[in-house]
Amino acid sequence: MKRLLLAAEKGDAGAQFNLGVLYDNRLDDNGHGIRSNRVEAMKWLQQAADQGLPRAQIKLGEMYADGGDAAGDNIKAYAWFLVAAMSLGGAQRQTAQSGYERIARQLTPTQIAEAADLARVWKSRMRDIAIPEPGRRRVPAAKAIPAATAPAS
Repeated sequence: MKRLLLAAEKGDAGAQFNLGVLYDNRLDDNGHGIRSNRVEAMKWLQQAADQGLPRAQIKLGEMYADGGDAAGDNIKAYAWFLVAAMSLGGAQRQTAQSGYERIARQLTPTQIAEAADLARVWKSRMRDIAIPEPGRRRVPAAKAIPAATAPAS
């Protein structure tokens, strides 16, 4: 876990994602049990998501959706799922879309508009931070965030 932490501290988005998942799963990278630390998990996932890593954005959306710790969690969950969906294709895009469609059923139209605005702001910050993923030259360019409307049920 020490190497992973060092890589994450140096800004490696993949390491940040993996560290966030490990803290959330209560296991270290050797499968040994560790104390769960949601705050640390969210911190590392947030850093990876801010760099444009779609799998971190989906995981962060899932954690906000499952957390329910604050009134704005579902809005943040919807926004992260939406940001991830704009960068993905295929099955991963479907995962992100399913996430924001599930959350949308719990939000008012005003909250959906707020979440879409958040997603636009977050996505615009990422345009200049495109990072390479293994096997890719760079993260796909940002796509337009759709107008704030409730997804079809």
